[in-house]
Amino acid sequence: MIPISAELLEEAKKLVETDRHEDYGDKLLNHQNIAKLWSAFLDVEISPHDVAICMGLVKIARLKHAHKKDSYLDLAAYAAIAGEIEERTDRHRSFETEGERKGRETEEYIKSLNKDKK
Repeated sequence: MIPISAELLEEAKKLVETDRHEDYGDKLLNHQNIAKLWSAFLDVEISPHDVAICMGLVKIARLKHAHKKDSYLDLAAYAAIAGEIEERTDRHRSFETEGERKGRETEEYIKSLNKDKK
């Protein structure tokens, strides 16, 4: 028997892989466009990642009123979209361990020193 959570994640996976992509286009580009509009309206810098997280919060707010399957699916999908946006825009930096971050920063620093010598 497949757990309900696995079934929900499988359905959410289908949303981010096919249905919504066909309807709304590239996730990053769509969230960048939303972020620009929200930033202009609010006079505050909003990132594409912020948009995905806030859309997830909308689903959580809706769950306070009624426990609907669609809200759980969309919440899982927006969490996955936020992770994809993070990976595509910050090149995995938020997912780095402290050791990986220090190694990358050291490597970048050494490259900058070598550039200065040329």
